[in-house]
Amino acid sequence: MRRRSLLQAVALAGFGRFATAQSSTAAGGAAAGAKGDQQRHYFFEAAGKDMPYRLYVPRSYDPQVGAPLIVALHGYGGDQNYFFEAVKDLPELCEQYRMIFVAPMGLAKDGWYGAPLSIPGAAPRSGGEAAPTPGRDPEQETQYRALSERDVLNVLEIVKREYKLDARRTYLMGHSMGGFGTWWLGQKYADTWAAIAPMSGVLPNVDYQLPRLKNVPVMVSIGGAENPAWVDASRKQIDAMKALGMTTDYFEPEGATHGGMIAPTTPRVFEFLAKHRKERAER
Repeated sequence: MRRRSLLQAVALAGFGRFATAQSSTAAGGAAAGAKGDQQRHYFFEAAGKDMPYRLYVPRSYDPQVGAPLIVALHGYGGDQNYFFEAVKDLPELCEQYRMIFVAPMGLAKDGWYGAPLSIPGAAPRSGGEAAPTPGRDPEQETQYRALSERDVLNVLEIVKREYKLDARRTYLMGHSMGGFGTWWLGQKYADTWAAIAPMSGVLPNVDYQLPRLKNVPVMVSIGGAENPAWVDASRKQIDAMKALGMTTDYFEPEGATHGGMIAPTTPRVFEFLAKHRKERAER
């Protein structure tokens, strides 16, 4: 079978490397630079609407020192609260590792973060269900996904402007649809990330552009009770990365379902990400 390439996506004309983001507002009137758990939103001009995102800043954050940042991408049907609802001790993990954690909406619950239309294509879901029927034609879907990607980049820029970040320690993670988004944005902006962690995001017969990630450590994870084809593809992905000399890790919680793997895997993701930093900060 011919392998589908992540590079089959058509970029939306006029989208720069990072889009200009508007100012952000915290629900409840929290001051700029606030700490703790925050529901935020900003006006996304290209989409013509307010866009939510959720931000957690550890109490230990010192604006004179800065902190690492994790950007987390939700799964299909989810929103900015996805990881906070699935991982009840997420704030404690942020405090333990002294990391800022931001979860963009990615435009919508089905935005796909800019991934090409071949992802997931007609492939069945991890639980075996048929792929949802697209409600947009290919041109509309390409534009929709490009806006989803741009929302993630906007939120990243907003956080970078408001908080002092460790430029050598910006990370990307995501689950399911967000796992595919992690592969896509990971390779497309490889110079940005110190490490990435796609969760339940490997399909068979997809070219994930691994050479573009050769210098980016990657942790792959999937629940042991997920679609066997996905599990097998995830294991083979690790073998392929090792053959390229990449820095990798793999976690497969035994008996874990597609949604059930998030809680036991996320602490392992934090542990993995915390071990890695870029040799040089991005220019």
